[in-house]
Amino acid sequence: MRQQQLQHPPAVAVITANGKGADGTVDIKGGSAGTRGRRLSYVTNDKNLADKIKAEYAMYAEDESSLQEHQQGAAAAAAGGSPQAQQQAKKQRPIDVQVACMSRAGREPGYKKTNQDNCFAFEKYITEEQSMFGAMDGHGPHGHLVSGFVKQHLPILLVQHLTSGAGLKEALSSGFLEVDAGLAGSNVDCEFSGSTCSLAHLKGTTLTTAWVGDSRIVLGRQGKRGGWEAVDVSHDHKPTLPDEKARILKQQGRVERLVDEMGQPMGPYRVWLQYAWIPGLAMSRALGDQLAHTVGVSSEPQHVQLELTPSDKLLILASDGVWEFISSKEAVELVASCDTPEDGCRLLVDEAHQRWLHEEEGVVDDITAVVVRLVHRR
Repeated sequence: MRQQQLQHPPAVAVITANGKGADGTVDIKGGSAGTRGRRLSYVTNDKNLADKIKAEYAMYAEDESSLQEHQQGAAAAAAGGSPQAQQQAKKQRPIDVQVACMSRAGREPGYKKTNQDNCFAFEKYITEEQSMFGAMDGHGPHGHLVSGFVKQHLPILLVQHLTSGAGLKEALSSGFLEVDAGLAGSNVDCEFSGSTCSLAHLKGTTLTTAWVGDSRIVLGRQGKRGGWEAVDVSHDHKPTLPDEKARILKQQGRVERLVDEMGQPMGPYRVWLQYAWIPGLAMSRALGDQLAHTVGVSSEPQHVQLELTPSDKLLILASDGVWEFISSKEAVELVASCDTPEDGCRLLVDEAHQRWLHEEEGVVDDITAVVVRLVHRR
């Protein structure tokens, strides 16, 4: 099936005059064996994609002068304008961010596993005072393609929605639903494959999260005596949650556990067709998963919005490879014990990896974390 073309112009504000990105993200390099630090911004490090964005945006320009005007405005916005304007913008931004991320492929004895996780991070997104971060965990035979599609297209789609005048939550929901529709019309086989997506958007001091699935978002808050509190700003979308289960049952789905040869239940509760033991999805919301969508699994995200205070110091977005054996509080304390986001991110991923090896006798899930240090300017 031919891949459907996205119907909105991409993010002009992240393109500079020379075709390179301007999000100012940080990359982890090196790390232990089997670990790779992924680039945080596909725009920054993929000139071909930046050129593609320009070419696609040209389709929406009325003429060449209009395109040049948009590109010049985008470059100025991305670079912050003149040195005086850049300095003024830095002064105006109440919270600066320092970002690092790491993704480590899982392992199964005797099988070479493909890493199905993905992530993105923009220290500057659309304007100087906005940032955006995301973590995706693919599942199913083509989960890596689904999470890659979301990483590639969601940040571009969201620029259009976030600059349309719609409310922030509405704009984020529209982006999720549109990327899900794009997946359905793409050449990615999504019948039994999908992805979580957890996204955090920061504008000024307002943090807004949107998510589907079980890739958790946690805020690290430091107390007056130096101790750390973990605040979950997402919750896992499990099919046993009352509202989630009611929606699935209404759509003629089932929520049950598998049973073994002796008739004993095993594993987590999953979503099934009414008269067949498929697809067996262990979450109630996801992107992709076309078969599961027919029985009530939703691609509509939920949101949390809050105003950050100077005690809010850290933000962690991670796939369930982190959260399976590490609590939110422990994750915050591990990251907080390090001097830099890079060190904290590496420590968290490596610790999660070791927990899997110990608990599951050599089986390890894919592990991805995005760590953000929040630096309050006033």
